[in-house]
Amino acid sequence: MLPLGIYIHIPFCTTKCDYCNFASGVYPESLVLPYLAALREEILGVKRLLAEFGLASLPLDSFKVDSVYFGGGTPSLIDGKHVAGVLRLLREVFAGSADQEVTLEVNPGSVDPARVEQHLQAGVNRVSIGMQTFQDDMLKRIGRSHSVADSLATWSLYREAGIRNASLDLIAGLPGQSMADWRHNLETVEKLCPEHISMYLLEIHENTRFGTIYGKAGSASRSVAGETYLRAGDIPSAATQEDSPGAPNAPLPDDELVIEFYNEAVSRFGGLGYRQYEISNFARPGRQSRHNLKYWTNQPFIGFGCGAYSYFGGRRWGNERSVGRYIELIDERRHAIDYHCNLTAAEREEEAIFLGLRLTEGIPLIEFQDRFGFDLREKYGQQIAYLNDAGLVELVRDRFRLTPRGWMLSNEVFTELLW
Repeated sequence: MLPLGIYIHIPFCTTKCDYCNFASGVYPESLVLPYLAALREEILGVKRLLAEFGLASLPLDSFKVDSVYFGGGTPSLIDGKHVAGVLRLLREVFAGSADQEVTLEVNPGSVDPARVEQHLQAGVNRVSIGMQTFQDDMLKRIGRSHSVADSLATWSLYREAGIRNASLDLIAGLPGQSMADWRHNLETVEKLCPEHISMYLLEIHENTRFGTIYGKAGSASRSVAGETYLRAGDIPSAATQEDSPGAPNAPLPDDELVIEFYNEAVSRFGGLGYRQYEISNFARPGRQSRHNLKYWTNQPFIGFGCGAYSYFGGRRWGNERSVGRYIELIDERRHAIDYHCNLTAAEREEEAIFLGLRLTEGIPLIEFQDRFGFDLREKYGQQIAYLNDAGLVELVRDRFRLTPRGWMLSNEVFTELLW
């Protein structure tokens, strides 16, 4: 049977972080049960939906779910019995593998021992905890609702309950972040000994609070490790920041400092035995995120909930982002899709290059040729030669991959190859 990933989106949060662009928000508690009821209807209607898309020739019976990922939002905010209910429903609709990886995103401070036990009893065997940084003033500056003490306490709760596959998130390039702050973050991570680390660079989105504060200076930005953020020199003046209620009183670190953050983390994590398997992700041997690897290796996954995306049978589709409208659409037609497309051969090729290069092992050239019918080195020979001379890519043991310098400038590489 073929492996399949399932993504479940839970949009509820206690606060909306200033940098967040996900389909999430602070909603009244009265919306939780109607949302979960709509989610149930969407899951129950998946076979009919696939038939409508002309994918009946790929019956779900030929797939086995080896990964379930609860993302958000803050899935840990809802009662553990609801997590258990969703997992029971998935077992009714889909075949599951014996070693299924079930990940729950957790916000520090959002759980107590009873809820943690509920999660484990439901079948959660992996958690991803959004710690982001280990300075209380920095957490307040970016709109996080938790404290450093909350992060450490939540981590301990899951460890004491028996979770032995835990990931944590860090963000580099936060307003006012110094090298001393960053090194303290890395030291704390070392003490916690997670199995997996996701280290993202701050990304500024127009429709976020940070977009309002830092985006007024214009569109000048550069890519580092596949993320986008505004340069410190592009931030508004102090007077402009004061015009925004609650605006951070600190500039963004400049490019050179953020590159130092990134390089320091790569070096330190490598020395601790973590393998960098993707531009922003590090894992102990065998602890790579099974679900995220599906995104980067063109494996099928189906997403449920507002804003969730799916990739199945060469087709992509995505759901309505608004919680209220999502519920209405499920009630009207049992799905809430507002975007779908059947990928062309050229689009599949571009995705394979873009996603494959995010992995540090790169693109296996023989597999690529078997899949698409041409040698990548011949079709893109001129671009590869140019990028190789710039020290951004390399050909090693029949693989095409980014160099460490290329990780830092990945968007430039993708632009040169694909546009």
